[in-house]
Amino acid sequence: MSSKGWIFLAGVLALGISLSLWFSGSKQAGIFVGLWVPSLWVLADLVDKTEAAGS
Repeated sequence: MSSKGWIFLAGVLALGISLSLWFSGSKQAGIFVGLWVPSLWVLADLVDKTEAAGS
């Protein structure tokens, strides 16, 4: 799996953790972890573009 795939997977995992926290009653923790998702997905896109430019 490429670096982009691992980072994207981390975003999906963060989304799942965020939803789990939200529905278990830890709403602030769920929002905090949920804010990681777009950052991780943007990072995955940046890594993909950097790897594509390097090869």
